[in-house]
Parts: sequence; structure tokens; C-alpha cells
Amino acid sequence: MWLSFYVTILVTLLFLGVPGYLLGRTLGLPRMTALLAAAPLGMAVICLMGQALSMTGVPATPAAMVGAPSALLLVAALLRTRFQPAQPDGAPAVHPALVAVFLVAGIVAGYVFLAGILPSPNAFHQDYDSVHHINSIRAMMDSLSMSPLDGSSYSTESDALVAVQSTGYYPSGWHVLCATAALATNVSVTSAINAVNLALMAVVYPLSMLLLLSTVFPGRTRVVAFGAVASLTLTIFPWGICNWGPVYPNIAAFAMLPAICALFMRAFDQGERRRATVDHLIAWALATGGAVLLHPNVVFSMAVFLAPWIVWRLASSTLRLRLGSRLSLGPRALAVAFAIFCVVAWVGATKIPAFADLVSYHWDSFADGDGAITNALHLSYMRGMWPAPDAEQLFPAAILLVGGVLLVSRRDTRWVVVPYVITAFMVYVACSSTDDAFRSVLIGFWYSDPYRIGSLATIFSVPLISYGLDAVAEGACRLVRLTPCRSWRMLPVALGLIVAAAYVPLALFYPGQARNGYSSEKGSPWDIYQSYAYRAYSHDAPLTYRETDFMESVHHLVGNELVINQPFDGSVFGYGVTGLRCYYRYFSGFGGSDETWQSRVIRQRLYNIANDPQVQEAVESVGARYVLVMSTDERKSTFVKDTYDASKWRGINYITDDTPGFELVLEESGYKLYRITATE
Repeated sequence: MWLSFYVTILVTLLFLGVPGYLLGRTLGLPRMTALLAAAPLGMAVICLMGQALSMTGVPATPAAMVGAPSALLLVAALLRTRFQPAQPDGAPAVHPALVAVFLVAGIVAGYVFLAGILPSPNAFHQDYDSVHHINSIRAMMDSLSMSPLDGSSYSTESDALVAVQSTGYYPSGWHVLCATAALATNVSVTSAINAVNLALMAVVYPLSMLLLLSTVFPGRTRVVAFGAVASLTLTIFPWGICNWGPVYPNIAAFAMLPAICALFMRAFDQGERRRATVDHLIAWALATGGAVLLHPNVVFSMAVFLAPWIVWRLASSTLRLRLGSRLSLGPRALAVAFAIFCVVAWVGATKIPAFADLVSYHWDSFADGDGAITNALHLSYMRGMWPAPDAEQLFPAAILLVGGVLLVSRRDTRWVVVPYVITAFMVYVACSSTDDAFRSVLIGFWYSDPYRIGSLATIFSVPLISYGLDAVAEGACRLVRLTPCRSWRMLPVALGLIVAAAYVPLALFYPGQARNGYSSEKGSPWDIYQSYAYRAYSHDAPLTYRETDFMESVHHLVGNELVINQPFDGSVFGYGVTGLRCYYRYFSGFGGSDETWQSRVIRQRLYNIANDPQVQEAVESVGARYVLVMSTDERKSTFVKDTYDASKWRGINYITDDTPGFELVLEESGYKLYRITATE
């Protein structure tokens, strides 16, 4: 089981890396840039193939999704190399040894923060978003339709006819990746989810950050190297957010965000090499497209980071825009004009109808003004939000402050602080503001979700912390140079290793205050994170292990027959986890205008099928032959407790062994499967 899990991680990385790297080389990117940006480019290839195969009706097997485009890109890359030799890269170099450093750090952190905590590769976080994720991945696997524009849990031809509710556009690139990996390795849906997430968090994100740091700090190898520990010891991202929601597609988009930003920046570091600039911009556009199909807010996340950089580049350039014979705009005026344009475009985007539901999503504030400021300063962005315990990371906060002050003091690096300041203010608003209109404009593109905003702030804090750690190492070097060891050639490297080794335990184990709702406690960031992670992956409600086993037995008995279920007894996860064709695959939306008439009748009156012709017609029209009835006791302690309304489910809840029109065919531990005899 664990071997298959780790194989799936490797397969995921190959599925992203091979076509992504080959696409980068085909576009003319240097080898190292193509390697570090392979994940978002590979995501673009997979999404394009998934959509093309879906539109043409060709089954989306792993060979078709990854093998075929990789073979074509290999030929294209070889032809590009043969007829258009690569030009020298004008962008800052990436030290090859740092790739190994970031990989090792990511793998170790991945095991400590996730793999080592999972009780089983098949364990999954039973919460709101998991319902959609798990069922949609299973639907893609069953239908072999991998459209990244369709997130339906009823994707097979037979299920599309019995869908309970209508579905619309939903970016599903992450689901496509999970389904493709699961098909290739034959693991369960939940095991594939954990493997894909671990690949993204432990490998893709560190390498993505390596490319960005190498671009932001050219020639500063030690600063970049510190990014390996700075990026992987902040508990909110990439680790903590995995236990929230869970918002896996956004994790994937955030993991690729640094590399996408770096591709854009490196395009304008090519000097007079216009072809290289165009190559990088094309690669950036494709990578952005792939990331957008993971989550659209990556565009606005990218804007927060790149807009200050563009303003700085314009202000420090010699550009001059002439407006007639007497009027012209100099570099600073152009920079101000661009900043104003960004603000206007941002506000205008919130008025686009397609973003209406996104930006209007409401979250209650959970901290007062002073508490929100403290949260931002102490890197405890979620402190006080329930159920998202978050301890202060005081030592990284101090290092961040050092790095920020030093970066501001230098004209060429001042801009690096601005993205973090912007997101820190966004965190403040997410924590404390009660002005929904202002929240919608500023943070609406992230559903106003404090955890997503906090994750973005965490990503943008890494350059500051890396620079601060380098300053500490440099200060230690100056002190040691006052001793007889001053002539030791390896002194900078040795002190860098010592600082990094000291930083990790201080970042994770230095105690700080944590608050979960109204409950406060003193604890280390690691203890708080670990307790939250264990709770996220160890509980078994509303779907218990015994219920899972029972549904697997039912699936073995009924095969591909449609089974009517009461989703709040845990069977809402049944289709995704076990493959059983459950009729109800969501826990919300019932009673709405988009619910089918069959579903309304079945929910309310199924128990009366022997005497109600309309119920018989509804059951026959969807083709159901069985009814699954399991316990709903655990709903009181899970996410379903606030959405469950027993009066909406009388049709199933009232069925017993004595109900006319039903025959008991399987029973285990009080869980029952009935065959519908009234329609036979």
C-alpha cells in the first residue's frame, strides 16, 4: 500500500515534469529554467490534452494524456535544438547544487509534515470540499473524460442522465492530474489525492521557489539556499492549508505561483535577445493558463507580486513616452501611471459578472484590530479562527523583520517587500474587517478566505526571511573573522549551515500563543500544526471505516447498478471512495431550483413507492434498483451537522424491513441494503 503511494508520487512528478520540461525546451527555455518551471508547463500540457480528448470523444488514458504529447514534444525539442541552437541565458543563473538542496529539504519536510502523519495512504480529510474533489476524480476515471473545465460528479454517460443537480464551469486541472495518476498506478482515489498533494508541496513548491529566489537575488547563492528552510518551515503554507477546506486546487496553484512569476521576470532579463524574451513570455502564458485551470485566483496572486516589480523596473528605467511635441512621461510618471492602471483594473475586475459569486463570498471576522495586527506581525494569520488553530511563529517573524528592513534600505531590492506588505494588509482585513464591500474588492478573488490570504502572505514572506537569515549568517561571519579562524575558506558555508540548522527548530518549536476560536493556549507551531493534522486525517465521520467496508461489499454485490442513498449518513463519499454508484453525491443544494423532480420525489416519498405511481416513475426514470440505509448518528460531530435537515430525507429515513416495496438483501452491523421490488 505504501509502496504504491510513493510510486504514485513519482508518477505524478513524471507526468508534470517530462512534458513540462520538453515543452520548455521546445519553446527555447534554458535547461535549468525548463526544469524548475516544468510543473506549470506540464500542467498546461495535461489540461490541453484533457480538453482536446474530451471534445473529440477519445478516451483520456494516461498514455494519451501524457505519453503521446511527451513523444511529440521530444521530437519538437530535438528539432528546435538542431535548427535553432540555444542562446546564452541573460537571466540570473541557478546554481545546480541548489536543486539538490531544495529537493532534499522538500522530501524531508514532506515526510515530517504529511506522509509521516497519515495513518494510511487512503486516509482523507472528511470536510466540505472533499465531497466534490473525491467524487469528481472518480467520475473522471470512470468516464475517461478529463476536461479541466468540468467538475461534475456525474461525468459518465449513464450518470449524466440521472444527475441530481445541474453543474457548471469549475476549474478542474487538479482533479485531472489526480485522476490521471490514479489510473496509471491503480491506487484508490484518496491515495492518489494524498500522493499528488505531497508531490506538489514537497517537490513542486520548493523548486518553484528556487527559481523565483534565484531570479530575485541574482548571484546571492547563500540567500537563495536559505529559501530551502524558509519556505518549508512556515506552518500555514504549504502544510497547514492542506488541513483546511480542503482547498487542494488552490494549493496546487500556489505551489506553481513562484515559478510563473519568475518566468515573467526572466523574460525581461534577456537584454537584446528579443527571441529569448518572446520564448519566455510564451512559456509564461502557457504556464499561467495551466495554473488558471487549477484555480483562477493565481492570476491575481501573480499580479500582487509582479505589479510592484514592474513599477520598480519602470521607475528605474530610461523609458520615456512622448505625448505630442511638448508633453512626455518620464520613468517615474510611467511607474505611477501603471500603478494607477493596476488599481483601476483590479477594481473593475470585481464588477465582472463571472466573478460575482466569488468576490461576494462572506467570511465573519474573528479578530479585533489589535489582534489582527498581532496576527500579521507574528505570522499567526489564522490565530483566533475556528477551526483553524495557528500558533505564533515568533522567530521567523523576527528574521522577516530583519530581512525586510535590510531590503528596504537598498534601492534595487526595495520592491521585494511590497508584495508581502500588501498581503499582510490583506490578512489584516481578512481577520478583522466587517466591511463586506471593501473585503470583496481587496480579497474577494480568494473567496475572502483568511487561510488562502494567509498562505499567499506566507509565500511572499519567503524572500524576506531568506534575506534575513543571510544577514544573520553574514553577521556571524564578521564576528568569527575577529578570531584566529578568519582565514578559513569554508567559513561562510559552514556558518550558513549552522544558521539554517539552528533556524529550523527555532521556527517550529519556539513556543507562541495559539487560539482556536475563544480557546487560547501556549504551544509550539509544530505541536499546534501536528494536532490539527492528526485530527484532520484520523477522524472517521461521517463516513466510518465500517461503513466504507459495507459499501465495498454492496459494490461487489450490485456491480454497476445505481443505488439510492441518504448522503448525510456518510455515503456522500461513497461513489468516490468505493466506486459504488450512489445517487446522491452532494450534501447541499437540495430544495433548490436546479434539483431534478425525480430527486425531490425520491427524497420526500420513496418509502411510499408501493402506493405512489409518481415515486415509481421517478425511480424507474433514474434506473435505481437498490436503496442504501446506514447510521446518521455521527452527523452531530461533523461538518454535516449544520446542513442536515431530517424532514428533507423522509423518503429514505422512513424505510424499514417492513416497508412495502423493498426487500432486505444485505445487512452488516446495522447497515442495510434493500432491493426495490415495487418497480420489478
